[in-house]
Amino acid sequence: MTGPRADFEEVFEYGFTRLDPVRGDHIDPPSVAIYETLLTKGPDGLPAPGLAQNWQISADGMSWRLRLREGARFHSGDPCDSRAVVEALELCRWGEGLPRQVWYWDPVDSVRSLDDLTVEVRLLFPCARLPVLLWGTHTAIANPRTWREWGDDFGVTAADGTGLYRLVSFSPTAVTAELVGTRQIGQPHTLRWSSVVDDEERAHCLSSRQFDAVREVPATFVSSDDARWRIDSQPQASQFYLALSFPAGFDHLPLRRAVYGLIDRDALVASALNGAGHPATSPLPVIDEFAGDYTPTVDQSLARAQATQELATMGFRPGADGILERDGFVLDLECATQDTAVFRRLANELTQQLAPFGIRLRFNYHQPFEDFYRSVADGPDSFLSKWLWQDGMEAAMGFSSSDCIEPAGGNWQRSMIPAVDDAFDSFLRAREGELRGAAENAQRLFMENLPYLPLCSPTETLAVDRAATNFGLSPRTLYPLYGDLRMTGDSRRSERSAHQEDA
Repeated sequence: MTGPRADFEEVFEYGFTRLDPVRGDHIDPPSVAIYETLLTKGPDGLPAPGLAQNWQISADGMSWRLRLREGARFHSGDPCDSRAVVEALELCRWGEGLPRQVWYWDPVDSVRSLDDLTVEVRLLFPCARLPVLLWGTHTAIANPRTWREWGDDFGVTAADGTGLYRLVSFSPTAVTAELVGTRQIGQPHTLRWSSVVDDEERAHCLSSRQFDAVREVPATFVSSDDARWRIDSQPQASQFYLALSFPAGFDHLPLRRAVYGLIDRDALVASALNGAGHPATSPLPVIDEFAGDYTPTVDQSLARAQATQELATMGFRPGADGILERDGFVLDLECATQDTAVFRRLANELTQQLAPFGIRLRFNYHQPFEDFYRSVADGPDSFLSKWLWQDGMEAAMGFSSSDCIEPAGGNWQRSMIPAVDDAFDSFLRAREGELRGAAENAQRLFMENLPYLPLCSPTETLAVDRAATNFGLSPRTLYPLYGDLRMTGDSRRSERSAHQEDA
């Protein structure tokens, strides 16, 4: 948080990862300012123009033709024509030589250039959910030429997209970008995002004249009648879950059901989320468009007394240290998780909840996100994680399908359930009127078969200086866009500008 002040300064709750749609481990707010996607997700949940200004769908639903914005250029000056877009999409699709295309490309047969401005996406089957791929931040358009030329420097020392802002500087704690092209009245010329991972420190940013937006302010620090700040709040398109590994013995359905029943999700919300969230009983958070299509069945969640009895019926008995064991399988579990304040609170609450019932969780903390992903790929007994993805069904598919993560097939749990895979495939193939039924079936099979124990979904907050307009949270999207952001010349910003000049 040092250096000259930017025209718009935003505080983010994580450390920043490489700004690279292909190699990056996480998508952070700077990416949506620096890159564009072919489509964007409108507030109504329908596709809206992005880099593609319009599109046509063939009568049989097997082809989407997208017309690009004329004159689009990457920040390096290279033209962003259809050939560059196709090459960029193929990088997102195949990475650096994966043996299969990335899972969210599964409906796609081919992508090709028809003329300088037209991209055609050919499908293997009609797919009503194709816009999810085209507006997804992991299919943002980066210049393929500079991506290859700059190698590991891409997204760190420089980035090359077509967004309104170009990268000026990057570090894990701060990212700065500047406007490309003609500045409109009130439009910030420079943006800076600062990483502040501590909750209280982030809340104290509200009292600083340096910042214009602060994400994830704890509810105890938020005042709805604050004269300076406008507070946006909504359920976040994300979910925390405890994942158990099949090789550790959790392929036994009653055991998974018993552990699930021992967890008090309301207490997790109260303790770890400071009451700002929702207990989770399905794969999807409450804000997701398909969350209401699934109703938990009685036999999937046991009361604590029933869960305890179930463990005893399975033959689990306390060992010398009070930890349950059966035939050499001890419920003393290594658990990998991310090292942030909210994950530590969740870990502490889960440990306290399960210990009295003879289940011990031993947490190993890893920096998000690369270190954490590497740790769970090594196959610990369990891990505590959170997905952040604006389309919940695709998120659930992405971490639980049999071949979603491991290049050679298999997910982090080593769970391979054909019925679940088939249900996800049916969802992708469903027509508009069939999506809800397909979503309900996929969620039900997910809960019946997989060792993922949904925990809770947070409520997200965004404090925005009232001098900033056209900027705020939008339902079921990850981050606000920056194209329409404008700053008014009120006294607070004038005071800050004067302070900056004095400094």
